[in-house]
Amino acid sequence: MSISEIDAALERGEKLYAATRHARFIKSDVPLHIILYAVQGRHLLRPCPELNDIIVGVLARALFLYAKVELYAAAFLSNHAHLMLQGPPEQVPAFIGYVKREISYRWGHSRQVNRHGQMWRDYRMVALPTAESQVQSLRYVLSQSVKEGLVVRPQDWPGVHCARSLLTGAPMRGCLLNGTRYSRAVDAEKRKRHPRPVHRRDFNIEYALTFAPLPAWKHLSEATRRAEVKALVDGIIADGHAMRKGRPPMGARRIMRVPLDHMTDLPKEPWRERVRPLVCWASPHAPETRAYLEDYRLFQHAFRVASDETKQMADPFAALFPEGAHIPGRYNSPAAFVTAA
Repeated sequence: MSISEIDAALERGEKLYAATRHARFIKSDVPLHIILYAVQGRHLLRPCPELNDIIVGVLARALFLYAKVELYAAAFLSNHAHLMLQGPPEQVPAFIGYVKREISYRWGHSRQVNRHGQMWRDYRMVALPTAESQVQSLRYVLSQSVKEGLVVRPQDWPGVHCARSLLTGAPMRGCLLNGTRYSRAVDAEKRKRHPRPVHRRDFNIEYALTFAPLPAWKHLSEATRRAEVKALVDGIIADGHAMRKGRPPMGARRIMRVPLDHMTDLPKEPWRERVRPLVCWASPHAPETRAYLEDYRLFQHAFRVASDETKQMADPFAALFPEGAHIPGRYNSPAAFVTAA
């Protein structure tokens, strides 16, 4: 679909949906809203202090390892999580993979969970090319736990939630066990004639997680950004009260008593209409959206051409995939990473 065809479709009042099968497209200058789903809708992420420490520590560590990624908001509910972030196409998938892998290893293999199978489903992602879409997405993340009738305010959620940090500017704090140093210390003590106990807490590393300012609000002062967040939170609290019709929420105590194997339906992505996801969760008439859609079209076309060429080439590793493409494993060679013209 060319840009003229996009304009014609918008004039007819049509919406632009992602294809059933399309290549993952990430632009380094466009924020993303990402949803991570727990497998089978199980409450494997049920809040508790130990898990909260792990999640905050993993997010902070991931931001250190993938320095070009900026994290704007995060909310972890019992069976899914929301992230708002931005970064280059070679770092964003690695960032998400690191977060899922570390939480699975550190929490899924713990004595509380003892789950050695799959912990996550595939994640879902959508672009936010306009300022309005970024604020809309932030409000949706902030509304997590309130719109489900679980707590009165997003700050009351007993798990990891960005609301309090964005309201006060204070970083979230967590810690991770340095497993390598801990294992070496245990082995060293075992070799001694009179070994002393080795405590895991002595090998914890503390991390501070700070959220980057939303791109749409970067020109605002810190005090103004906090005021904008407060306005969003106040509206969310009012909407939650109206939704509950005066009934009390579930509350933190009951939330933390739900069994980990309890299953509930996973939420539908807000940018999905029936079974069709939108290309980007923004007004289709905005110039930023139209520019993003054109880049998306060119990227998908280049990817399909490269994929088709591999079927006809004697050397399939010579295919020229577009820059930033996630290349299928069978084409994953140095030659396949050449940027298409």
